[in-house]
Amino acid sequence: MNDAGLRRGLLSWYRRAKRDLPWRRDPTPYRVWVSEIMLQQTTVAAVTPKYEAFLRRFPTVASLASSREDEVLKHWAGLGYYSRARNLRRAALAVVAGHGGRFPSELAPVLALPGVGRYTAGAILSIAFQKPFPLVDGNVIRVFSRLFGLKGRAKDPAFAARMWPLAERLVPKTGPGDWNQALMELGATVCTPDSPSCGACPVTAHCAAFAKGLQDRLPLPEPARAPVPVAWTCLWIERGGKVLLWRRSDKERLLKNLWGLPMAGSVAATPGRLLAKASHSITFHALAVELREAAFEGAPPPEAKWVPRGKIGDYLVSSLWLKLLKGR
Repeated sequence: MNDAGLRRGLLSWYRRAKRDLPWRRDPTPYRVWVSEIMLQQTTVAAVTPKYEAFLRRFPTVASLASSREDEVLKHWAGLGYYSRARNLRRAALAVVAGHGGRFPSELAPVLALPGVGRYTAGAILSIAFQKPFPLVDGNVIRVFSRLFGLKGRAKDPAFAARMWPLAERLVPKTGPGDWNQALMELGATVCTPDSPSCGACPVTAHCAAFAKGLQDRLPLPEPARAPVPVAWTCLWIERGGKVLLWRRSDKERLLKNLWGLPMAGSVAATPGRLLAKASHSITFHALAVELREAAFEGAPPPEAKWVPRGKIGDYLVSSLWLKLLKGR
């Protein structure tokens, strides 16, 4: 493969066709870092409004570090995978405590931050600091699988590991941020998982899969995974204009360490009249959730608290609760 020709073709296309995304307008280390954490396992369409609102509330790493965890989770609501938000705040605390509030610009200290792995470190260092570090994500795996005609499943760690030497070889010393973003942009908008738009691709001349007519068959399809059914009965317990909420433990299968409505059996209350039903998906779990009225006497256990009805939205950050409580 002609590496120089590949770079020229892809970079020329990217500078012409790249999407206008808010984190690209002012790529400071903090802004790039927040965007990359938000974009993990979440679409650009879902992240964009949340990103802008998050930065209005937490415009600097210092403001994020000085915030309460519950407030960060509230502003993360709707993005899911809430451990990302907790790690973001923990990392901000580490940047303030260990680096004087300035985001580190070397690989080892960036990788030492909570929630930052090799991909995120490469994105921050290349885009914000213009250092020639590679990155590999799902888009890059798919693009490289087709460009180089490599057979494997994108979610197979061993197959993903084969992509890093290619990424290291191709990342240029000048403009590494544009190059890395161009690879991801190609995978997100042209070299898509289903029916890639090869007619619009700027690098088909370099693509082994296109030359062999394999572009629809690489990477290899992932084995189908049947959803795991989960049934919950949640309780609506209201007294004097306050609602009883329950802090889920870190041993829960789903929504760990988040506030929710009490589950049947978590407090001494008998489920009564059905108020609402909702279906919801979390990773590969298919939830069927009922909300039932219940009464509760006495003091709440340590995991629970009474919250004014108008304030429960500050605590219930998962979109599951928004579905279940719609209209209440």
